[in-house]
Amino acid sequence: MSRSFQPFPWRLAVACVAVCYLLADLYAFKGPLHAMLIQGQGGGVAAEVDGLPISRHELQAAMREQLWKHNAAWASLAPEARKQTRWQALENLVNDRLLRSCRSRSGPDTGLLKDAVKRESERMQRQFADAAEFPKRLAAQQLTPKSLEARINDAQLDEAWIEAEIQTRFKVVTPQDLRAWYDEFKETLRIPQAHHAAHIFLTRHDPAKPDRSAEIREIQRQLLAKEKIFAQLAKEHSEDDRSKNLGGDLGWFTQQRMPADFIAAVETLKVGQLSKPVPTQLGWHLIIVLERHASRLPALAEVTPEITALLTSKRRDAALKSLLAELRNRSPQPVVYHAEVIDHAAPAP
Repeated sequence: MSRSFQPFPWRLAVACVAVCYLLADLYAFKGPLHAMLIQGQGGGVAAEVDGLPISRHELQAAMREQLWKHNAAWASLAPEARKQTRWQALENLVNDRLLRSCRSRSGPDTGLLKDAVKRESERMQRQFADAAEFPKRLAAQQLTPKSLEARINDAQLDEAWIEAEIQTRFKVVTPQDLRAWYDEFKETLRIPQAHHAAHIFLTRHDPAKPDRSAEIREIQRQLLAKEKIFAQLAKEHSEDDRSKNLGGDLGWFTQQRMPADFIAAVETLKVGQLSKPVPTQLGWHLIIVLERHASRLPALAEVTPEITALLTSKRRDAALKSLLAELRNRSPQPVVYHAEVIDHAAPAP
């Protein structure tokens, strides 16, 4: 009995080969089609971490966030500052990807309590006075409330993983460490001389009154003659709206908080002494020093919390840098940078 002839399914075979090629190009070999897809999504690939791309779109969004955090405007940055902004934003993205990739390889995520994620999301929403502004910001960053919560969850898992990894990488600050740092750097903690003073002020920026010296001398005469007290004259004549209703009281201040010509006059006065009329770049003053604290070094016990926080922060930063360097060495593939994309990136609008 003869068998009927069955033609070979060439079309199916060709289709299977094409599909296999597409999959290999897109996911295995990162070929031309993969590059075209990424370029269509984000304008090019800025870097690759563990074989996964960081798109130009992601870099530009990170640059926008970095400028916002530093209250900087892209238009006002010099070329070198722009370059630093690009590369710093990219390095932050690379480090985040490395950390998340290593965390994922270390075992399945146990996840965090949904309440913790919800609290963080609500905290972010409270930063906007107008409730309608929050969803607009999310949409501008191509986020939804659900994807935002997923991002927060990942970020908190990353932070928990980092803390667990670096705990063994730096030593707890000891009393000996505190003493050694204090002995070497205590002058940086010196508390400067502080003054508590009051003044009566007449501005020199009134075009109708270019010279107020006669006015200030008349106020001085009334004080010396005890016709009125300082607080009363300050309320009647002083043009410093912040202090006139407080009897001219300026509170406590140091050299760094006041103009140099004003401080120079204050430092010549004894406690309780009334100044002569003092001309400064701002105007004319009558000053009385109420109290004064001399400059001094704080005792170690006073600054122990501050020094402990400083040393702990430095050690933590060093441990984190060490961890990131180790993660790069442990990564299955080296980080690849595409300078031709990076150097032309601009912050997302």
